Amino acid sequence: MTAGAASTKLCTGYAGCSAAGYGDGGYGAASGTSYWGMVSGHNCTNYAAYRLIRGGVDASYLRGNGMAYQWRDQARRWGVAVNGTPARGAIAWWAANSGGSGQAGHVAYVEQVGDGSILVSEDNYGGDFHWRRLTLGSYYPTAFLHFEGDPAPQPPSPTPAPAAPGEIKVLDHGSRVTLGWGAVPGAQDYLVYRNGVTWATTAQPTYLDTRVSPGQAYHYAVRARNSSGVSGAALVRARTATESADRAHLSTAAGPALCGRSGNADWQSLVCSVWTSAGWVSSHSPRGDWAYPDDRTWLTGVDGSASYCGLVGSGDQIRCDRFDGTAWTTAISPRLDVGYPENRAFLSTSTGLALCGRSGNADWQSLICTTLTPSGWVSTNSPRGDWGYADDRTWVTGRDGTVSYCGLVGTGDQVRCDRFDGVAWSTAISAPVDVAYPENRTFLPTASGPALCGRSGNADWQSLTCTTLTPSGWVSTHSPAGDWAYPEDRAWLTDHDGSVSYCGLVGSGDQIRCDRFDGAAWSTAISAPVDVAYPENRAFLSTSTGPALCGRSGNADWQSLICTTLTPSGWVSTNSPRGDWGYDTDRSWSRTPDSSISYCRRVGAGDQITCDRLVGSTWTTSTSDLVDVGYPDTF
Repeated sequence: MTAGAASTKLCTGYAGCSAAGYGDGGYGAASGTSYWGMVSGHNCTNYAAYRLIRGGVDASYLRGNGMAYQWRDQARRWGVAVNGTPARGAIAWWAANSGGSGQAGHVAYVEQVGDGSILVSEDNYGGDFHWRRLTLGSYYPTAFLHFEGDPAPQPPSPTPAPAAPGEIKVLDHGSRVTLGWGAVPGAQDYLVYRNGVTWATTAQPTYLDTRVSPGQAYHYAVRARNSSGVSGAALVRARTATESADRAHLSTAAGPALCGRSGNADWQSLVCSVWTSAGWVSSHSPRGDWAYPDDRTWLTGVDGSASYCGLVGSGDQIRCDRFDGTAWTTAISPRLDVGYPENRAFLSTSTGLALCGRSGNADWQSLICTTLTPSGWVSTNSPRGDWGYADDRTWVTGRDGTVSYCGLVGTGDQVRCDRFDGVAWSTAISAPVDVAYPENRTFLPTASGPALCGRSGNADWQSLTCTTLTPSGWVSTHSPAGDWAYPEDRAWLTDHDGSVSYCGLVGSGDQIRCDRFDGAAWSTAISAPVDVAYPENRAFLSTSTGPALCGRSGNADWQSLICTTLTPSGWVSTNSPRGDWGYDTDRSWSRTPDSSISYCRRVGAGDQITCDRLVGSTWTTSTSDLVDVGYPDTF
């Protein structure tokens, strides 16, 4: 852009302008020829002559007038209209030493005339081919030469680059994340990024990510794309720690369950099908209320029951429907402060199901938790505090059933956790610490307290760090130099004993590495080359014997499962018998309350559920009868 915004360069070079959708009318391939005696190559008069000839104009009387400043007077002698009014197909003319031209003057071809501006294509302005947008000002043409004939075929109008997608909606599940956003006009497709890595391309404004592990934090970005370029990014953070409303796989005290919404708009119901010790049990709730789509989720209570909670009424009441394996019960709160939508979360606490979120305002930043206790609903606000940076704040359910809201504060190098034990709030803020890289950074519940863990060091010294709020204060610990693993397959886990493990694929992608932090020291274990299963539905999980990588194995004719577990005696891989992988839209790995592993999915015509359960080294399988599997994921 030049002085006064009177001249805006849109593209440069024959190839560059063509790639940007502007074009050169074919001159790039024909520029070696002289037209009407003009100098060939990068030359404004030769280019203008070429475009006029293509439009059927015979102005060979310009021969011998190779300097652009000569064109106006010569054109007038031959009766060409010369004025200050632009028109498509006219020649824009600059007198010598005007509008940025030199002693020879300048000519360009008028491509488009708009409201207060024109688009011209030209050669040798600044030594190369360009398109420019011109508005009235010091760079505007001196005059326009209107030769007879039809305008040369106009290169296609450039397609503008698309706008950024709007808000991304997220449906979180332990083994899948569904993203949805509004379609962008003019977009050909969308680029999806995860944790800074280009992840997928999709033609639709939705994306299903099945390469996730339970209990992780994933940062997604979506950009729209067309032939003119790529838009800015829409951003969202997803956590696979909860189950959204539809087709949620849950680990309950009675066994693995598939729960979802059933009925219809006039008879809103819920359904859970559970693999119990006595077989499959399917139960529908009475008629109720599905709640608002943006605020409804399934949870497993600390007692192992399944609950469906959401906002109802005017959006300021909480409803929870609980299934204990036998019967359904319902509780609806009075109208209350439900917190701001962003960072609002339903949680399982030691005192009951809770909705927690940010409350107050920018000048009085507070938190609120409303809990369904045995004696009814109780709302408790925290004192005035600090919400933390939007990109790094989350709710963590502690192993003791308390809840903590943790985030980065200060200049982004301090960790703050506000803890609610069901009665009172307490706050702890760390000193400045290494908070690790954003990608794969996550807050975790540990035996010692809530922790922020992530990757530290650099490419030559790949390390890990965990900063933990222990009973005696904050403790920050770095691992020795190691291997961050491949970005597509790495995860943080809270182990059965409350220690923390960072696991990923290393080597040629067929070895598993786990770095374990027990609150005092780090230890490392690397497997031999093993079958690491197919990428889709591959998940890192915590088991009673140690961290495990589980996934689909075999092939279409021999559909199997495999789990490789880091046991106290070393790595152990266990394949399931031949089975059925199930439908890819909603199949899930989960850890049961006894820390065994289940892989559940729909099979048959989509109305049966199969679960494979691994206890130690033994797989068992069970398939339900035909059941109501509820609605699929719906925004």
